[in-house]
Amino acid sequence: MSTLLRLRTHEVPSALAGIDAPRTVVDELVWREVGDNGDTAAWRAGCWRLDPGQDTGFALLWDERDRHGMLLPSAGLRAVRAAALTVTAARVFLYSRVVTVSVLGSGLAARVLVTELAAHVPGISDVAVHAPDGQAVPDCLADDLALAGVGLACPASVEDTVFGANLVVLAGPAAGDWQPPRGALVVNATGRPSPAHVLSLADQVFTDAHSGRTRLGQVLAGAHPGRHAADDIVLVDLPGVHAGGVWLAYRLYEAAQRKGLGVPACSPEPGGK
Repeated sequence: MSTLLRLRTHEVPSALAGIDAPRTVVDELVWREVGDNGDTAAWRAGCWRLDPGQDTGFALLWDERDRHGMLLPSAGLRAVRAAALTVTAARVFLYSRVVTVSVLGSGLAARVLVTELAAHVPGISDVAVHAPDGQAVPDCLADDLALAGVGLACPASVEDTVFGANLVVLAGPAAGDWQPPRGALVVNATGRPSPAHVLSLADQVFTDAHSGRTRLGQVLAGAHPGRHAADDIVLVDLPGVHAGGVWLAYRLYEAAQRKGLGVPACSPEPGGK
């Protein structure tokens, strides 16, 4: 008998807290560079498959041998992957021991990003979040940052948000002709093309996909030296966030099982969450 669970959107942060998402994406990217790179979806037992489900709103992780798996909200899986890759890029390309972060975006994507950065990137002193749609930062996130001794600001403009930052993360649309500071790492975690003016200012560009640019996996595997100079503007494009990643989805599935998260896929979702 097949078993299918569904992870609800509001459960994504709880499942994420039970795994080391950055370590998982590092393993995946390095494996792409040095492993027998057939279908990474056939990982381990050779039976797990992932359908990103961009049209349905749910990604399906499924074990074809034992007939069980989980539906994960596609937006949640993208947010987790974007955050994990952003943490990885920060660890690789940031030089300063004091990190000031600007996040341009809102909603679940921004919340997961800030949470993962605070948990996995040492030296963060301040976080500025600019939500173009006017959404407020959740109280729970503000409380968590305060407990960690990290300052939080919510500037009204993109220009004020990125001022003085050495890590700028695009988690959503960011209108205007804003300029990243010299020496900044800019991570485009939207899955969409980077703004043309940011691309034109970048001294180096890296990506998580096979797109003709230097791959983040090449740096992780030691095949590329990474950042050339401390004052370079480094842009990391993440078009691969939409793929979800079977390794990461599997870790979330394991965490959901351990924590008793999710509901049977055929049952209604209380409150529409």
